[in-house]
Amino acid sequence: MSKTPHRTPIIVVAGASGYIGRELIAKLLEKFPAAQITALSRSQQQSEDPRVIWKPCDLFSLKSIEYSLPKAVDYALYLVHSMGPTAQLDQGSFADYDLILADNFSRVLKGAAVKQLIYLGGLIPDKPKLSLHLRSRLEVEEVFSEYQLPTTIFRAGLILGQAGSSFQILIKLVKRLPVMICPKWTQTLTTPVDLQTVIQALTAATADLDHVGKTYDLAGCLPLTYMQMMNLTAKAMGFKRFFISVPFFTPTLSRLWVSLITNSSKDLVYPLIESLEHEMLARPDHLFHTRPDRQKDYGDLLKNISFKSIPGQFFFRFRIRRKTDRSVQRLILPQNKNAVWVKDQYLTWLPKFLSPLIVVRQRGQLTSFSLFGSPVNLLEMELSEERSNQDRQLLYVVRGLLVSIKNRGRLEFRVVLNRKFVIAAIHDFRPALPWFLYKYTQAKLHLFVMNSFSRYLNHKRPD
Repeated sequence: MSKTPHRTPIIVVAGASGYIGRELIAKLLEKFPAAQITALSRSQQQSEDPRVIWKPCDLFSLKSIEYSLPKAVDYALYLVHSMGPTAQLDQGSFADYDLILADNFSRVLKGAAVKQLIYLGGLIPDKPKLSLHLRSRLEVEEVFSEYQLPTTIFRAGLILGQAGSSFQILIKLVKRLPVMICPKWTQTLTTPVDLQTVIQALTAATADLDHVGKTYDLAGCLPLTYMQMMNLTAKAMGFKRFFISVPFFTPTLSRLWVSLITNSSKDLVYPLIESLEHEMLARPDHLFHTRPDRQKDYGDLLKNISFKSIPGQFFFRFRIRRKTDRSVQRLILPQNKNAVWVKDQYLTWLPKFLSPLIVVRQRGQLTSFSLFGSPVNLLEMELSEERSNQDRQLLYVVRGLLVSIKNRGRLEFRVVLNRKFVIAAIHDFRPALPWFLYKYTQAKLHLFVMNSFSRYLNHKRPD
């Protein structure tokens, strides 16, 4: 039985501006009429209900999250996935981005004494080798566990919603291809779920602390193959389509033609296609409040979809700061080392690696980089003692010949995932160089340097 709190519940929804977040907020207000909901999104949103406070929040910034969250939080719902652009230039994996976002949110939420965190992730096949997309979903779960947050985990496959990115890709394939050559992955079984089932489950679990520590799978209908989904979707839309099966998996070719035909970002399409090698099935013994006799067919779910209202073109609803660079690399952390050690190693190794081109000078908390020891500094960074600790070292980019006046850049070394890795990340860096020149010179050099530093750290590991 749901344990509804007597006092006004304080609820935070991260990823609130997405199609799931907006529907969820409406249902939460029905369940908790007196609730105060803080809705986090990348850009400023207008609130039509005084009970909902929209706050623009950069989840890559601990300071932004600290500013946006209430001091005390009863229930938090995390709907964030980072499979879209985060800066004008992204030099990093979406999995590493998701890792940073979850780690940031966990650090702040831990201090807010949250009673329950609900996370919506993806179905996980029972296989030893998973795609990067699915491993990333599990890593987010691991982050919440590392911080010992009272978490309820929901896992869902393809969600049938008019604004859902994966469902829009399926719709576009059906609309634009009268004849489809279907590779082996289209024969893979999956369990889709309708948006209504997802929203009902998340709402029902909120404030019911009996669900803390549990993981649930969501299913809207009986399992079927992706080719069956496309065939039934075509019929529901009134199209006659022909499907020709071929006995090849062809993930590389598939992701290219899916991205081309649907005009969808490769950042979205590539990870999804790579996840289709294994069956994505909801486990019958892990379903949330679902009995077998209540399961529907896929065709029944399509009856609730208004195909005319589906957007004609998919776009990422992300606020991107122009002429900014985000560069994130995951490094293996040597045993018994911390972020202070990694930062010191980097500042010692870098001038040797780039000698005699780059000279590094340190004065107190200020580190400067110059060309051949010139008095004119290319870059200056200052360690923030206030925001740094043993497992996170934060250096602000303050000035330099290569730095824009509008720069808000920062470099951080952060220990993550139970001390298995350290993340080296540059956020929101604005160069002084013309953008095209920066992109193919300074940005490429930084990526080369960090990859080389990663190899250097690997040599520091004991055999």
